Amino acid sequence: MKIYLKQLCQLSIYALLFFSCPTLQAATPLFQNIFFPLSTDNSLLCTTSKEGYSSINKLHETIDFYEKNNPDTLRKHAVAVLTDHSNKEHLEDLQDYQQDCQDSASINLCILEHYWDSKEAALRALALFYDTKTIIKQGENYKARRFTVDHLRVFEKAIRKIPPFMRKTISKAKPIKELDKVIENLDGGLQNLIQEAFPKDFATSIWSDDTHPLTFVPGVGFKSQVVAQVYSGQNLIIFTVKAFDKGKDGRLYRDIDLHYLVDFRIPIIVHEIAHTIDNFHFWNGKDDLYFFYRYRKMSNDKQTLKLINDAKLALWPSKWFEAFEYLWEIHNGRYDGQTQEKLAELVAQYILIPERLKKSSPKTYTWLRDDVFRSIEYSGYDSCPNPIVRPLTWWEDAIAKVLGTYSQ
Repeated sequence: MKIYLKQLCQLSIYALLFFSCPTLQAATPLFQNIFFPLSTDNSLLCTTSKEGYSSINKLHETIDFYEKNNPDTLRKHAVAVLTDHSNKEHLEDLQDYQQDCQDSASINLCILEHYWDSKEAALRALALFYDTKTIIKQGENYKARRFTVDHLRVFEKAIRKIPPFMRKTISKAKPIKELDKVIENLDGGLQNLIQEAFPKDFATSIWSDDTHPLTFVPGVGFKSQVVAQVYSGQNLIIFTVKAFDKGKDGRLYRDIDLHYLVDFRIPIIVHEIAHTIDNFHFWNGKDDLYFFYRYRKMSNDKQTLKLINDAKLALWPSKWFEAFEYLWEIHNGRYDGQTQEKLAELVAQYILIPERLKKSSPKTYTWLRDDVFRSIEYSGYDSCPNPIVRPLTWWEDAIAKVLGTYSQ
């Protein structure tokens, strides 16, 4: 179906929506997943943070493809979505950017460049949004460590490991137009619990087609130690940047005696995206009642619960869990705790170390292949032509700080 801008003169920053219009019959639909296609081989995995992402020319090609036949205001509203904030300091910055960019040939792209402090980051954020319906922006916590162009590059690689049909599923939202009416017959305490848990920005952030883009923002996790987190029933991923960047190539880990030779932040991102897949896998996109106390996830589905819990996870070649998780459920490199976390790991292992998962838990591998991934299979880290980690030298071991705070 053709997609067009709705009521351009009244369009809010979140309502980037489209409808048929006689004057714009040639408009190009957004979110086609053409320029950031699925990668099932190892080409994005066996690389460092300096390799594997789209060139500047490719980003321009992506943006031009979507903007060519769409209204001139498309970029304006897209940039508004990618810089939407309520924090006073963010709003003051955006006002300054607006003033600084008045003489620019493209005011809106200039604003996005100022926002990211990088032309490449602005282009990459805009291109990823246009093609994959992913919002990557800074968090409301103004003082939290921010994303940079380096993060956009690794996000691009991780997004390309997720099949397009899954990307579309996890952009769904919770279409409860009249929440008070829906829950009016429930116990008063339960009503309060639901109201407190429901997204405060529901009225503005959910689009009129009952979707909401997958969103990445930086923030501060629990005690500043949680690497990343996803809330139940949502598709917002919050990254604690300092902890997240410990997975970057070149990091030394004294406690696990390893030096990372590739960018091992990709498993972290894929694991978190797996939580959103868990949240939205079964939803048909139409049911009116869909929120945390009464919706079906893979990790609490009766038919899959036992299969997930009985699965034996593979051992990561990078000792991923020992390096990044403060979890008492980890034994010999395997996670065996909460079902939701184990499901996210199974999905991540299916994508990133399928050769090992197939051996350690063949029944679960078959289930993921046939029922979740629609027969899509991957080549993982074990197929990389060169090592992805190496043991520390005695000197590196002597100077590396615990959990990667030292890097070359």
